[in-house]
Amino acid sequence: MSTARALGLPTKSAYWIGQVAEGQKSTIFALFLLFYYNQVLGLSAALCGLALMIATAVDAVTDPLMGSISDGWRSKWGRRHPFMYGAALPLAVAIYFTFDPLVSSETGLFTWLLVFSILSRVTMTLYSVPHLALGAEMTNDYQERTVIVAGRSVFAYVGVLVVYGFGFLVSFASSEAFENGQLNQAAYPPFAFLMASIMAISIVGSALGTHHLIPSLTVPPAPSNNPVKQVFIDTAEALRNKSFRWLVAGFVVVSAPVGIGFALQLYMNTFFWQVRSEQMVYILGATPIGTLIGYLFAPKLGEYLEKRQSLIVGALGWVVFAVAPVCLHYAGLFPAPKTVAVVAALSFCAFMAGLVVSQVGVAVGSMLGDVADEQELDNGKRQEGVFYGAYTFVAKATGGIGGAASGFVLELISWPTGEGVQSTADIPASTLFQLAMIAGPGLAIGFLPAVWCFNHYRLDRELHAHIVRQLDARRAAGG
Repeated sequence: MSTARALGLPTKSAYWIGQVAEGQKSTIFALFLLFYYNQVLGLSAALCGLALMIATAVDAVTDPLMGSISDGWRSKWGRRHPFMYGAALPLAVAIYFTFDPLVSSETGLFTWLLVFSILSRVTMTLYSVPHLALGAEMTNDYQERTVIVAGRSVFAYVGVLVVYGFGFLVSFASSEAFENGQLNQAAYPPFAFLMASIMAISIVGSALGTHHLIPSLTVPPAPSNNPVKQVFIDTAEALRNKSFRWLVAGFVVVSAPVGIGFALQLYMNTFFWQVRSEQMVYILGATPIGTLIGYLFAPKLGEYLEKRQSLIVGALGWVVFAVAPVCLHYAGLFPAPKTVAVVAALSFCAFMAGLVVSQVGVAVGSMLGDVADEQELDNGKRQEGVFYGAYTFVAKATGGIGGAASGFVLELISWPTGEGVQSTADIPASTLFQLAMIAGPGLAIGFLPAVWCFNHYRLDRELHAHIVRQLDARRAAGG
């Protein structure tokens, strides 16, 4: 494995730029997918939820499988790069056709959503799991690993901003025909084509820019089992790691409320807060900007706080600022909807939520690299792929579980859809109230058990340093 001193800024930058694609895909699916099929195309919210739930279940199999395959892959291009190169074009094609269905019936739309959301998720898995695992292989230094994860996270939010900027300022800008441009069905295919093209360039650029690292990366032993059997063996070994169990448990628990918040954000901003398309970019863009700033300070903060502490502070901080607007609104302490003041207030809360939640992404990404070191000391195997496969699944499950749950919630409250729904006036007041309660205070419920899980993670700076010393001694002795 390479050391921190072998990594220059060009190499790290090439690695980081590959995360733009992940940021784009996650944002497109979390923000637009349910809204497009349900609100714009008129597919039943329950069927949308069912399709997204099935797609997420597929991820539960493919993500750890890809991690196991990547960990054991032997080729002249190493363990990770063959999959990174191979994923670019299939992913771009899948993303485009997800938002350009060639069918119109309810059964056809359900099938199309199911098939292409699965294809998009699987092809992203083909890339993202090896890419994330590569980051842990690039260095074994405790602090430098945080730098790598922070930089990767910054570029993920560059992808988020690309989606918001081209989306709400260009593709979904207000017009005479559509005051809320995100309700314009014809705008989605060209938007998806542009996003898919940028994603493919990001992936290929990252693979090319890190290709020179291949000779210095870990070479796995020859496989002794078939890939399907091996994934069960590797997953069982990973789950025996106590640090990994608590970290993933907390992340899984928290994925539902975070995903619901994202999935319902476009509904809330369009119909509850009555924000115009051009104003939407300020609110939605404030979160990634705050997160980017938080990422820049994460390495410095990491010098004073343990990663577990950063994780808990970030999670609790997100809850406060994510639910504050709805709570303050019904307390009479928040600006009225459809005003410039409410856009400013929502933007401020979104910025602060992003600033604090940035520590969650950096902490988890870096902690998994530390867990991989602990696992190597225990069983002699580098299992970054399995660990980051689990991470990738949970990250995607945030959108999948959130979208699925949101679909069933919208069905439960009888949310109206179709061409006749163009503004707040077309939504019953009682239905808007129910939506606000779910998208506001309801989000906080899932965070309490997650924080409890995170609090059981015990791998700190001192213990990790001890692990690295033992690994170095083992390697020096030829073990």
